[in-house]
Amino acid sequence: MKTGKQLAEYAASKIGVPYFYGCKMSLLTSDFADRMHKTYPKVVTSTYIAKARKKKQFLTINTDCSGLPGAFRGKQLGSAQLYATAYTRMPISNIKDFAPGVILWKSGHVGVYIGMENGIPMCVEAKGIDYGVIKSRVASTNWQCGLTFSDLDYTYDKTVAGTWKGTNPYVEPTAIIQKGSKGLGVKWLQWELREAGYDRVFSYGGRMYGAVVVDGDAGKITDAAIRAFQASCKIKVDGKVGEITRAFLKN
Repeated sequence: MKTGKQLAEYAASKIGVPYFYGCKMSLLTSDFADRMHKTYPKVVTSTYIAKARKKKQFLTINTDCSGLPGAFRGKQLGSAQLYATAYTRMPISNIKDFAPGVILWKSGHVGVYIGMENGIPMCVEAKGIDYGVIKSRVASTNWQCGLTFSDLDYTYDKTVAGTWKGTNPYVEPTAIIQKGSKGLGVKWLQWELREAGYDRVFSYGGRMYGAVVVDGDAGKITDAAIRAFQASCKIKVDGKVGEITRAFLKN
């Protein structure tokens, strides 16, 4: 079994790798950039692509934040899916007791905890196109929790308590759910969205939204969470929850 320590070492070895939205430790090509531009025009803008060209990132290996741990695990999941599939979710206040290789999480972003340096908790993160993969202080980012996974072995000096995903009490719908939908199928969706990290204030499209509530009514908050989740998974962002989006929610 791979270890958390190995993940931390892997992440540290990738410091300096450039960042491009949607890349997963993969070659950045013009076709890929154009596809990301068409799918996520507000994120991968023409200016964004021009910046990557100026920095000579094309035809080199690039990554985004979730692509870094995903390449090591051989399992590419977006930040929302990482939260949903975590074996444990530990409060960031216990950072000094985290083992190397714990994935640090905040809505829309992840990093890898690499341990203490001179008494300061440090991490490696693919921070954005202006930075690439860097080493940074944990305190420099508003991380919300640490995630561990059942396919990685962690060595702790002190056990850290946490929570984990439960069992959805609602029946999975078969019909497409979107803004305006109502009923038990919406409750299934809202429960899964909360387990993907939308149980707290989140941002999407430059706006802030409150936590998703399981009320069976797909309003603007549920719609924004659907779109944010789809964007995190790099699937079609249309606000419609059909078979593909449900599969990603169930992981």
